[in-house]
Amino acid sequence: MNLDWLDAFLLFGTFQVVMVIGLALLLHLQLGLARIANFGVVGFWAIGAYAFGVLFTKVDWSIGEPWPFLISMLFGTVVAGLAGLLVGWLIADLEIEGVLVGTLGFATVVAILVTTERGLTGGALGMGGLSFPFDIGKTKANELLWFGILFVVVGAIFYYVWRVHRSPYGRLLIAVGDNEPLARSLGKPTFQTKLWLFAIGSAGMGLLGAINGVMVHLLIPEGIGINVTLAAIVGLVLGGTARVWGAVLGVILTVGFFDIVVQSYLPLPRSWYTQAIPVLREMVFGAALIIVLLVRPFGILGDMRRDKLIRSTHRD
Repeated sequence: MNLDWLDAFLLFGTFQVVMVIGLALLLHLQLGLARIANFGVVGFWAIGAYAFGVLFTKVDWSIGEPWPFLISMLFGTVVAGLAGLLVGWLIADLEIEGVLVGTLGFATVVAILVTTERGLTGGALGMGGLSFPFDIGKTKANELLWFGILFVVVGAIFYYVWRVHRSPYGRLLIAVGDNEPLARSLGKPTFQTKLWLFAIGSAGMGLLGAINGVMVHLLIPEGIGINVTLAAIVGLVLGGTARVWGAVLGVILTVGFFDIVVQSYLPLPRSWYTQAIPVLREMVFGAALIIVLLVRPFGILGDMRRDKLIRSTHRD
């Protein structure tokens, strides 16, 4: 297959957009429904990537491919989920300020461990050797197939989130987010609900981190900055935290605009791409977040359509 027409920057930029959409969808369940303000998205994303990388590259496997890859991918997902279970247990009964500090602190701890544990992670030099579990020809062909796999994974996440909205579990999340003391007084297991929500969401974020690590082939501490969390939060808030399609629309308008339009097609000086563009990206994202919260707090798509949601859940 001749893929000379496919621009490598466009493929990588689109890959990043779809990956952040997946993170924003998982964050939607936590922030949009249960009102859990998770500022540690990048921590779970990174711990999944590094757990996958450590097992995949450091173990002397005696079995053939693709089993080492699949086992390592599962390991990264489970480790991220267990980390989410632990963090969720610590923050489940905290107020919103404590949740913000706790999740942000977790992400900071992960970044410090990645930098200091050189024997496992490679430290500042990074961890290489993350290759595709297949080889179908040229680099673009492999990357395109891997993008297709990511698209399927994010599509599955979207379907799961969409089904949650139309299930009793979704109504429970909404009840916890709206009035947790009232839901608890009615006998609802609010603590366990938030705990498992955090664990499942964190596992999904870890899986996306591992998938991203394979695409970039190299894990470095600079790649797990606050920009990952900021991209997911800004995209979700811009599109609408309470709407399933809010994550998709918001990320396309923010990450899609910067990572594809600005970085790939605007005639900017080369020197800008190393320092100016990343800083400008965070400034614009931060300004967009402030403006949206002031002008349209519920995002472009607005608040949840409760009447439509109730009808759909009763119909199901």
